[in-house]
Amino acid sequence: MMSLASTKIATGRGVTNVNVSRGAAGNKCPHATAARVHARRPLLARRPNATVAARASSSDADGEDDGSASKENGFYGDPNFDGNMGPFIRPEGSPFFAAYNDPTVWRLMQQTLRAAEVEQVLPAQAKILAESKGWTLVDIRPYPDYCDRHAWGAMSAQLYVPMKVKDLASAAKAAATVALFPERLGGKYVNVDCNEYFLEEMQEAVKWGDKVIVYCDSGGVIGDAAAGFAGGLQTTSLIAAHELVARGWGAANVKHMAGGLGMWDAGEGFDCGEVEDE
Repeated sequence: MMSLASTKIATGRGVTNVNVSRGAAGNKCPHATAARVHARRPLLARRPNATVAARASSSDADGEDDGSASKENGFYGDPNFDGNMGPFIRPEGSPFFAAYNDPTVWRLMQQTLRAAEVEQVLPAQAKILAESKGWTLVDIRPYPDYCDRHAWGAMSAQLYVPMKVKDLASAAKAAATVALFPERLGGKYVNVDCNEYFLEEMQEAVKWGDKVIVYCDSGGVIGDAAAGFAGGLQTTSLIAAHELVARGWGAANVKHMAGGLGMWDAGEGFDCGEVEDE
């Protein structure tokens, strides 16, 4: 049986109330969940993407800068543009304009994750690693979801953020989403956008290259042909794991929690935390 207790943790802005879900055994995880200052937090300098970094390096080597190093991903008319409209890295060979969840893009991400030998762990092992082995759980879901419930001790770094209606395109996207999923109308957000500050939020949570275990709601599976599940199951946490590996975080320092928060909470009955969404 689950029960809720309230505790207080110190943050940079004072003391914040945090509700803690206790598992059936009633044991509270020994390290506190850090409440995150979301709206007014300072942002670290953005790390350039692979295309921009390569161009910048080439310009430095030639001793001149044509200004292309300041561009993001390139765009129409740029010979380096590969159709990637978002901030995350897509594997080489991805179809032009294909989304991150495109089946071909996912297959190429799988190849990257397998080649890098990114390890998948179940919640029970993730809990041990986080409590006694120096690993940090990172919840990559939108921040309102993290506030509602997250694995005890986990930090927040959003891969996707709640979508803001700022133009006709986003308004149309919001309207279409509500038409398909009317139950979202009363929620904290109706749809999401890619978070271009994902890496900055990761560096707010931990230092670059620290040992992290990323998770989302359902976890997903990289896939293993030997286990009869070669196709795997793509989720946002696996996209996050691919992004970290592709950006040079260090594959040995990235793990993925299979089963996600659902297995952590409902499956294992491990402690969860809540914070107030600012």
